Amino acid sequence: MSATLRYRGDKSNLLEFAKNLDAFKKVPEKYTETTEIGGTLSLLSRLLIVYLVYTELRYYWHETDIIYQFEPDMALDEQVQMHVDITVAMPCASLSGVDLMDETQQDVFAYGTLQREGVWWQMSESDRRQFQSMQLTNHYLREEYHSVADILFKDILRERHDLPHSENPQRASHSAAAPPPGALQPQAQQQQPHPHPHPHELPQSESKFDACRLHGTLGINKVAGVLHLVGGAQPVVGLFEDHWMIEFRRMPANFTHRINRLSFGQYSRRIVQPLEGDETVIYEEATTVQYFIKVVPTEIQHTFSTISTFQYAVTENVRKLDSERNSYGSPGIYFKYDWSALKIVVSHDRDYLLTFVIRLCSIISGIIVISGAMNSLLLTLQRRLLQLFAPQLYQRHLNSKQSSALLASSSSSPATSPPSALSVAVAVDSSAKVNVPTVPINELLHTANLMANVDISAYLPTTAPGK
Repeated sequence: MSATLRYRGDKSNLLEFAKNLDAFKKVPEKYTETTEIGGTLSLLSRLLIVYLVYTELRYYWHETDIIYQFEPDMALDEQVQMHVDITVAMPCASLSGVDLMDETQQDVFAYGTLQREGVWWQMSESDRRQFQSMQLTNHYLREEYHSVADILFKDILRERHDLPHSENPQRASHSAAAPPPGALQPQAQQQQPHPHPHPHELPQSESKFDACRLHGTLGINKVAGVLHLVGGAQPVVGLFEDHWMIEFRRMPANFTHRINRLSFGQYSRRIVQPLEGDETVIYEEATTVQYFIKVVPTEIQHTFSTISTFQYAVTENVRKLDSERNSYGSPGIYFKYDWSALKIVVSHDRDYLLTFVIRLCSIISGIIVISGAMNSLLLTLQRRLLQLFAPQLYQRHLNSKQSSALLASSSSSPATSPPSALSVAVAVDSSAKVNVPTVPINELLHTANLMANVDISAYLPTTAPGK
């Protein structure tokens, strides 16, 4: 006749029913043994778990790898914004032409216009420090990091002191205190009490400024084009011998310029623009400065947003015009741009959230299992060494463990065990053995009921043998 185990509780109580279905049984504390080795390993394993979980969370959120994918650019009819902020070292009246043309041959005013603002070429101390900081940042990134993954984001430099202050760009040496050659020196500027006044503190008369700032946003097509800034001629209308005439007078031109911003698409401060912070000093009036720009569409996919912007590579050519050497052209500043047929998609190589949680669980469980195995190994090694080199000490340790276990079991259930069954005979000398009485069956049944949570006393005898 076989005995069966079944649940005899109240099935109408769902909470009690769910509690009794708990498969994760706990071992009572009186059947566990605490050691110094186990406590040390438990503390070290907890600290290791906290450290590894923190590093995994930090790597998952901040330090993921960057993936670059190339795909054809299908948005050919898209109109792109071109952000321009350039300061030329000559008055705005000397700039005879500032316009943009491309292969569509549209009207030059169809793309928008740049605002002209008369400024002083010599910057204030705070503006100069800010401009030099931008120069140092771009120069440092171009010199130290040569891969796209490193120079894509500016925030790889967390602190300003990370920049090498001893290294200066080659063009920064041209920003001396003296004005560039060809700059006008009006008397109003010489009478100023401050040698380098701020532009907003001066009279707003463009004839008194020695530089012209061109800034604004142009809407351009995705075709090759050129933005050119030319000067040197100014039309003058006057009466000459009873006839009205239009005369083009030659004006002094100085194409020394400073580029504060030149970018395409949605502006992002975390993208390094090659021409931002560039300053070119021109010593000859008959000089052509050409920038050949290759624009690459770029899509940056962040965690919660996507930025569609553009990167570009630039090649600079400064050429002095001389007819005797067959070097012809028109003096000015030319930005010739073209577009790439491929688009770069930048994204983070981040695992799915479920995969990340599974990896964390595997790390925690692996550390717990390994620490448990190390605990068992070290305890076994300790017992073997004590048994081999100090058998008497090992025997006393074993006797003390058995005595403490019996005392703990008697204190937990005093009603079910008679006092005579818990007596322990301890020998006087070290060679005597401890007489350990047999544990009553009632105590074993009580322990089994606690661990199995099932009453099985009806199927086994409840009295000790020989009674």
